[in-house]
Amino acid sequence: MAEIKIARYRFAPYIVNYITNGGIKTYTWTGSKGSKVDIKSIPEEVVDWLVMNSSCFREGELVIIEDTKEAKEIIENIDDVEEYRNNSHSKEEAVKLLEGNANKMKAELNKITNKDAKKFFIDIAKEIKLDSSAKQSFLAEWFGVKKDILFGE
Repeated sequence: MAEIKIARYRFAPYIVNYITNGGIKTYTWTGSKGSKVDIKSIPEEVVDWLVMNSSCFREGELVIIEDTKEAKEIIENIDDVEEYRNNSHSKEEAVKLLEGNANKMKAELNKITNKDAKKFFIDIAKEIKLDSSAKQSFLAEWFGVKKDILFGE
């Protein structure tokens, strides 16, 4: 069976405990640091198990790297592919959205359903020192926190 590359774009670690005949196999992603993304190759059967038994892909906790035919097929078999795509952003994609057109940013961010995915965008906005007051106001309202609390120093 093929190995599938799985990335953890968010900053916090993520652990998967896969139950096998011989016990438990643990896969650990340390999370992204700076521009370094933690990517692990794991067996396709583990990815299939995660698709069927968890929400880690739909919520964007883990992201399948679409570099093989098998990886693309797995993504097509995710129950809610749209939700997966909306909650799965790399740091580069997040920076591009935050620094780009405000209306496009708002439209794309309003598709995100996962609170951790929203927090990821807030953390990146702080990291890049997003200075647009209008964008900060939108992000604060979108995240459900007052702007001065979220972006105040």
